[in-house]
This record gives sequence, C-alpha cells and structure tokens, in this order.
Amino acid sequence: MIIREVVLLGTCICLFGSLISCSMNNNDGSADITSERYRDSAEEIVIHLANSGGESKITEAVEKFNELNTGYRVEIVEYEHPDLYANGGVPQQSELNLIDFELIQDLINTTDIDIVTNTCFYNQINYINLLKKGAFTDLYKFMAGDDEINTKTLNNHVLKLNETDGALMSIPLFYEVCTVGGNSQYVGNKENWTFDEMKELWNKMPENSTIFGGRTKENAFYVTIRHNIVKYIDYTNGTVHFDSDDFRDALEFCNSFEYGNQQKVEYDYSAPSFCFECTIDAYMPTANFELGSNEPKITLVGYPSSDGNGAYLTACGNTFSVLNSSDKEKQDGAWQFIRTFLTEEWQEENAVYHDGSTDYFTQSGFCINLKANENIKKKVVEKTNSPSTYESKGETVEVQFPSIEDCNALDAYIDRVNRWETGVNESINEIIKEEAFDFFASEITIDQCVERIQNRMSILISEQS
Repeated sequence: MIIREVVLLGTCICLFGSLISCSMNNNDGSADITSERYRDSAEEIVIHLANSGGESKITEAVEKFNELNTGYRVEIVEYEHPDLYANGGVPQQSELNLIDFELIQDLINTTDIDIVTNTCFYNQINYINLLKKGAFTDLYKFMAGDDEINTKTLNNHVLKLNETDGALMSIPLFYEVCTVGGNSQYVGNKENWTFDEMKELWNKMPENSTIFGGRTKENAFYVTIRHNIVKYIDYTNGTVHFDSDDFRDALEFCNSFEYGNQQKVEYDYSAPSFCFECTIDAYMPTANFELGSNEPKITLVGYPSSDGNGAYLTACGNTFSVLNSSDKEKQDGAWQFIRTFLTEEWQEENAVYHDGSTDYFTQSGFCINLKANENIKKKVVEKTNSPSTYESKGETVEVQFPSIEDCNALDAYIDRVNRWETGVNESINEIIKEEAFDFFASEITIDQCVERIQNRMSILISEQS
C-alpha cells in the first residue's frame, strides 16, 4: 500500500512536469485519447465540466444553458473528495497528495475535461500549479469579440490581479476583501500598515488592551502569521522562505503574549480593542465604519506585513478556467457557458439573497460585473432591499445603512489592494501551527521552530510544484 502511494505521488508530479507539452499537442483537436464515457454526440458539441460536491448553482446553470439549444451541451463530471476527517483522525500527507490525482490525471492525459473551477481541487496548490504551468487558455481572447462581457464591463482591477504572466487563465464570479480594521484613535488614519508600524502603535495601547480580540500567543498567530503564510511561498519555483527575518519577527511578536494552552479564552468586551479581523463581502456591514466621512471611525490597515501590502482580495465561490487541451470549438462553447455567470442579470440575482421571514437583504460577495455591483450598491444606499427597522426583545431597532460616500470609499480602498490570494491547503496551515505552537509552549527554541518549518515546508512545496 505504501509503495503504491509513493508511485502514484511520483506519477502525479511527473504529470505536472509534462503539462505544457500535453496541452500544446491536444490544442488543435488532433489527438483523440478521450474515453468512451465522454464521447460527444453527433448533434451537439459536448462541453465537460469538472465539479466536486454537486453545487446547486452550477447544476442549475447547466440545466438552463442546455435548454437554450445553442449547439453546445454541458455535462458535469463529478470528482469526489473523501471526508478524511470523518472519524476525527488527521490524514497522512500521502492521503492528501492523492485526493486530486484522478482529476489531474484526466486534465493532463486526456481531453475529457474542458472546464474546471478552483473548488474542484482539494489541494489548492494543484490549481495554482496548473495556472503557473499554462494548463488553461487565456480568457481575454474570448472577451475581445464579446460586446457584453469584456474588460470594460467587468472589474478590470480584479481581472488584472487574476492574470498569470499577462494572461487571464482564471476568472472569479464574486470577490471579497480580507483586511484588518482598527479604531482610528488607536491605529491612526494610514491604511495598510507595515509590521513595524503595527508594533509601534500596539506598544502605545493601554495595558489591558486586546489585539484581534484577545491577548494570547495563539490569537495573535491566527491573524499576524496565518493570513500571510502565502507570502513566504514561491509556487513558481517550488521554494519557501520561512527562514526570513520577517517570519522570525512575526513569531517573536506572537510569543510576547501569554500562552493560552490552545484553550478558548473569554472575550473581554470592556477592554480597549486595538484591531480586529475584517473580511468584507458586502456594503451593509460597513455602515458603522463611516469610511466616507471626514473622520472615519475605522481605518482599514491590512494584515501586518513588511511591505504594507497585507490586505488581499480573494474569490467568493467559484473561479472558472478553460483547458488549453480542448479544441477551439469546445473552448468557444466553454466560454458561452462561463459568460452566463458574468452577465449583469445573473450576477445581481446570485450575489444577494433574502431572509424569507423578514425580507432582510444579504449580499455574499462583490460582483465582478460592474453594472450588477453598482445596482446592488444603489439598492443598499437607497434602502430598497432591506427593511429600515427590525424587532428585538419587543423593541423596534433602526437599521444603519452606509452612505454612497461610505460605499465609494470602500470601493476605492479595494482598488488599492494589490494582492489576490487563492488560499493555502489545511496541511500547510497545520505544519506551521504545529511547530509555532510548540515554540509558544517553550518546547522548542525559535531557531528550532524556524528550521523545522522551513525544512518541512520545503519538502511539501517541492513535492507539489
């Protein structure tokens, strides 16, 4: 069994290495290595969409698209992700490495799949590697001839952040901004601080203050380090830099707090709060920030980093890619399907939902379609999609809505965020957490901690790159 796992993992890595040549050989449609279960009918061009988990929105979109009789038909190919944590155990790295093996094998060795999404992959490293190695086609070529879905109708900033070597090989439907917010009287008015700036301001806080909601080493770790892990990983070259001064400084900062023994501690609501995690995927929650006023109550400072670029954007839900190995007709059909998710109507309808009992309006991500996003913003500001009051314990409470200035200020902030993150695997988080928490518990020195993380991560990333 162990030998089989090693062989399969080695094969998976080799397949990544030959990826570009395979894509080039199949791009003209001359190679026919498609299995019988995926063969197309004579009447329609069949587009095969890889999926995991049977997401309802994708299933519904496929059904509606197929009813249009465009000459293309989309068929879903399911790839199951086993529940490795079902019995409470921690899976071995060899198990994690093999989860995406069938999907990767089909993508590289066959022309069975035409469309993939990021959520098809259990290990996001595999999706990133495919992007870096040119497995997907440039979606800009389809936008060039599309009057409705193009770089002028979609958020160009988000598109740019998703480029790989100038090509748009992946496109998200919705996005959110991940940052840190702080009371302006404590963190100042400068957005997106550096690590040194954060430490200087923290040292001026009252003695009983909380940072990220607590005072423990673990609490500081989850925000200070965990959200910046990807900055120490070079997926292109398969190298890591956890032995850098920046990472060591972050560990030492976290270690300056009290050790919580990985136990949940009681939140102190009365203590001065220095800053807090702030994942923003809607306009409504920013009503209390007053970002558009002359004196904002909250400053968005970003996760602390050496270069002051700690805030980042990331996808809400699916990101789509089209295989380079698909022939031109299938790529055209794939775009016809993907673009349905990018229209103003679909975006606006699917970015929000209502609570049936109160008709409360909830937004779940900013739309990449500019008009759809503006429509939602307008409805929020004009209070047309949510009630102005609600009942709580027999009392009527007035809902606070952001102003148009607040919403525009948030949009302007998002436009200044220059990082896009796909996310890291839980296995990466666990390695760093395991070693860092041993250091916090004084079981190992900081030198040992840094060395262990660097060595373990070097092996993991080199295996998966």
